[in-house]
Amino acid sequence: METRTIIPTTLAATAAVAAMLAWAQGNDRVAFPENYKGGIHYATVERGNIREEIYANREAIEAANKGQPLPSGTVITMEDFRDGRLFRYIVMEKRQGWGERYAQDIRNGDWEFQSFQPDRTVNRSENVTRCMGCHKAQVRNDHVFTLDRMRSAKLSQAESSLRHAALMPRITDSLTQALLRTWHEGTN
Repeated sequence: METRTIIPTTLAATAAVAAMLAWAQGNDRVAFPENYKGGIHYATVERGNIREEIYANREAIEAANKGQPLPSGTVITMEDFRDGRLFRYIVMEKRQGWGERYAQDIRNGDWEFQSFQPDRTVNRSENVTRCMGCHKAQVRNDHVFTLDRMRSAKLSQAESSLRHAALMPRITDSLTQALLRTWHEGTN
């Protein structure tokens, strides 16, 4: 075997090991955002029996509303429901310099991903590089599929919460209905 063949093969193997190491280390940087519902609910995505409720911190929504890049510190939390039951949470978090651990073929800017069980513990069996693979194609949208919805999201937390409640098909609480009526009358 010639030296010319060994060097590229060794470099490729080293890059693959570095990417796997980065993935393992990187997962541990994203913690469950305990106060994610204190942010803005900006999207509901439904596909068959899957419903995703998506939240972002206020600073991210403000930047998106202004057409600015999403800032370092942006946290997007997705509640993933299957057949009406919470299946998991997926969290993407953007921090300056976080992308340096990843090879260019999987890097998503400075975003990292983590999957959490319904009890909010890390789901170690989830392969978050799969998330990175899908989001990689959204480079023009800062790796966020729902950036257009972030840009049109309302900033008022009360409005966001009421809008989220209005989207939920199981509203039966008369107090919630009264609040929705009052809010609706106040906006017309």
